[in-house]
Amino acid sequence: MLNDLEKSIIKTIAYFDVFNFPLTTLEIWKWLYRPREKYTLQEVREVLESSLELQNRVTLQEGFFSLKKRDNIYLLRKQNNNWAERKFQKTVRLVKIFRYLPFVRMIAVCNNLSYSNSKDSSDIDLFIITKKNQIWLARCYCLLILKFFGLRPSIENHRDKFCLSFFIDEGYLDMQGVMLGQHDVHFVYWFSQFLPIYDPDNLFAKLRTANSWCQEYLPNAYANEFINKVEPIFLSDLLGKVVSFFSQLPIIAGWLYNQARVLQIKIIDHNMRAMVNIDTRVIINEQMLKFHSNDRRDQYFHQWKERVKQLLTP
Repeated sequence: MLNDLEKSIIKTIAYFDVFNFPLTTLEIWKWLYRPREKYTLQEVREVLESSLELQNRVTLQEGFFSLKKRDNIYLLRKQNNNWAERKFQKTVRLVKIFRYLPFVRMIAVCNNLSYSNSKDSSDIDLFIITKKNQIWLARCYCLLILKFFGLRPSIENHRDKFCLSFFIDEGYLDMQGVMLGQHDVHFVYWFSQFLPIYDPDNLFAKLRTANSWCQEYLPNAYANEFINKVEPIFLSDLLGKVVSFFSQLPIIAGWLYNQARVLQIKIIDHNMRAMVNIDTRVIINEQMLKFHSNDRRDQYFHQWKERVKQLLTP
C-alpha cells in the first residue's frame, strides 16, 4: 500500500505530466502536492530510490522522473528549455521598456515559460501588478507599446508575442478569490511558479505573503529567482516621476484614467464581453483585469485526476 509521501510524489509527477514535463528529485520535493506532513529533500530522495511502489509507476531517465511509458518526455523538456532561452531574452528587452511606465510596479513571467517549458511557437505570458488606482492606465500603455513594436499575438502568429491577460492592483494582492475551489490544482501551481523579471518595490514578496494560503497545497514551494532581473535606472525613475506628475494633475487625472478605461472596454472582443464577471475566467473591475476566455483549469484538473486515479488504484 502506498504511504502518504509516495502518494504525494505520484500526484506531483502526474500534474507535470499533463504538460510533458518530467521532474528532478529537487523539483519533486519543491512541488510536492498536499503531503500530510512536511518532508525533507533527503526523505524524498530516499523514497524515490527505494520504494518498490514508485518503481512500478515511475521511471527515471537522465535525472528526470516521469510516469511509466512516458520516459521519452525528458527530450521534450530539453528541447523546450532551449526555446525558453530565446523567449527570456525577448522578455527582458520588453521589460526594459515597460520599466519607464510609472504605473507598472511588478512584472512576472507566468505559465509554461516560468519553468522553461515553452514551445517554439508559443507566446509569452506576463503577470503585471500596477500602481494603486492606475490599472487601466497601466494596461493601456503596455498594450500601446506592444502594438507599436508588433508584439501582440494574432490568430496566425503567437511565436514570441506577448500576452498581457492578467493585471492586478498593488492594493489587491490576495488572489484566493480566483480559485475554482479546493480542486483547482492548476491555480496553485500557476501562481507558485511566477518568475519576477521586474520588481523595484519588492512587491513579489508581498504578493507571496498575501497568498500564503498556497502553502497548504505546496508547503515546500519557494520563490523563483531570475538571474537577469531588470532594475530601474535613473532615466526610468526620472521619466516615471514626470509622467506621474502630469497624469495625476487634478485637471486631467480622472479624465485620462476614464478615457483609458472606456477605450479598452469598447474594444474588448464581443464574445468575451458575454463572459465578464460571470465566473473567474474573465474578471474586469478596478482591482483586477483577467482575460482568460479559454481558461483550461477544469480541463487540466480532470486530466490530472484521471492520471492520479489510475496510478493510485491497486
